[in-house]
Amino acid sequence: MNDCKLFVPSVYSNVNEDIMHIRRLIPLTFLLFALVPSRAGAQDLAKMVKHLFDQATINSPSAGVDHTSHFFLGDEALNRLPRQLNVALAAQLASFPLASSSGGFTFGLNARGEVVPTSTNFGPSFAERGVTIGRKQLNFGFTYQQTGYSKFEGIDLENGDLKFVSEHNNCCPAGANAPGSPTDFTPEFERDLLQRRLSATIDTKTTAFFANYGVTDRFDVGVAVPIVNVKIDARIDGEVIRTSTAANPTIHSFDGLGLTTKSFADSGSATGLGDILLRAKYNVYRTPAAAFAAALDLRLPTGNEDNLLGTGATQTQVFFIGSGEYARFSPHVNFGYTFSNGETSALTSGVDAGDISDLHIPTTVTPDADPIDRTVPDEVNYTFGFNFAASSKVTVGFDVRGRTLRDVPRFGLENGVFANRAPGPLPTASFTAPNDVTIESSTGNLNLLLGVVGGKINLGGTFLLNITVLFPMTDAGLKPKPTPVIGFDYVF
Repeated sequence: MNDCKLFVPSVYSNVNEDIMHIRRLIPLTFLLFALVPSRAGAQDLAKMVKHLFDQATINSPSAGVDHTSHFFLGDEALNRLPRQLNVALAAQLASFPLASSSGGFTFGLNARGEVVPTSTNFGPSFAERGVTIGRKQLNFGFTYQQTGYSKFEGIDLENGDLKFVSEHNNCCPAGANAPGSPTDFTPEFERDLLQRRLSATIDTKTTAFFANYGVTDRFDVGVAVPIVNVKIDARIDGEVIRTSTAANPTIHSFDGLGLTTKSFADSGSATGLGDILLRAKYNVYRTPAAAFAAALDLRLPTGNEDNLLGTGATQTQVFFIGSGEYARFSPHVNFGYTFSNGETSALTSGVDAGDISDLHIPTTVTPDADPIDRTVPDEVNYTFGFNFAASSKVTVGFDVRGRTLRDVPRFGLENGVFANRAPGPLPTASFTAPNDVTIESSTGNLNLLLGVVGGKINLGGTFLLNITVLFPMTDAGLKPKPTPVIGFDYVF
C-alpha cells in the first residue's frame, strides 16, 4: 500500500476542502448543461433520409400518363437498399459508446481496518478495471462529447459518394413486354434508370451524468443518464439517366417539362433523454498486483428512437474484467457479449400513410409494407489497454475498444451493369453505372474499432478532470471523426 500513497492523494480532506470542491462542481454542471442545445426543430429524424429518397422517385405525369412512382416499385422491393442503409445508420448512431461510470479513486481496508487507496492511478475512461470503488463510497460525474461522422462503410458521407441506381418497374405488361426478359421493354421508356446520390452531415452532442456506489468492498452499482442532441442535414440529388427518352424527356421528369435533375434537401435536430445505462460490477479476486471482476450493463430503450436519441432496443451486456497493478503501470482487458432485444424505429424503413399521400404511391402499397430487417444486432465487445501514473496527480492511458455487430447487412461499391440500355434496337449493349452502392451479402459481421487516448488530472482532493479523444481505427460501418470528450468526477 506504500505505492498507493506515493501516487494517490489522501482521501482524508477536511470538511472545508470537500465543500470547496463541491462548490466548484455545481457551476461546472450548469456549464455542461448549457453546452447541450435546447430542443430545436425536433421532428422524426429517423424518417428524414428515407423520405428524401422517396421524394426523389417522383416524376411528374406527362402526355396523360401518370409516371409517378415508376422508379419506386422496382427490383429493389420498395427501395430496400437505401432503406436498409438508413436502418444501419440509425442503429449505429444511437449506440455510440459512453464513458465508464467507475470513478478514478478506489478504496479498501488495510490490515488495521483503515480506509486506503487500492490503486496507483486513476483508471481508464472508456473501460473497466477489476478493482471496485469501496464500501459506501459514492462517485459522481459527467462527460461531454461531440461526435461527427465522415464515412459509411468507407464511402464518404458528405460529398455524394453514396449513390443508388434504380431500374424502372414493369409498369405496362401488355404487348411483347415480358417480365424478366432482358430484351423486351414495351414501352421503351422502361429502359430509363434513376440515380440518387446522398450527401449528409450528421452530428451528435452527448452530456452523460453518471454515478457509482460501493454497496460492499467488492460490489459496485452505477448509472449513466445521457442527454443527447442529434442534428442532420441531408440532400438527395436525383437524376434520370435517359437510356431511352432523350428525344422525349417529358416522359420521365421532375417537373413534367423535361427536368432531368433535381435536389431534395431537409435538416432537423432533436434533443432529449438518451438510452439510460444501469451497471453492476462484482470483484471476484484481487491481490495487490491483480484483480478480476464480472460485470453487467443494462441499456434501457428510454431514448426516442423516432428522433435517433436511442436504439429502440433493450441491450444486456455481460462481460469479464482483468486488470493489473505494477508500480505505475496498469494494464486491463474487458471481454463480453451484448444481447439485444428490439428494433430501430419503424420510420427508418416503412411505408406509412403520409408517404402514400405525399408521394402518390399506388394504393396497392399498404402502409405496413416493410421488408426491411430493423433488428438491433447482438454484439461481441472487447477492450484492452493500459494506464500509467505519470505523477501523483496525472494518469495517462491508451485503449483499443472493439465492437463486432453480428449478422448485419454489409454495404459496398460496385459497377452496376444494366442490360440493353445503350441506344439502338434491342438487344443492345449494357449501360454501366460506376460505383453503385450494393449490399455485399445478405448478412455478415461488422467490426467497429476505436482508439481511446487521454488522461485524468487531479484538481485537489478527490476531484478529477478527464480529457479523452476517441478516434476510428477502421473505415467499417458509420465512421466517426475524432471525438473529444471532457468530464469531471468526484468521490464523496
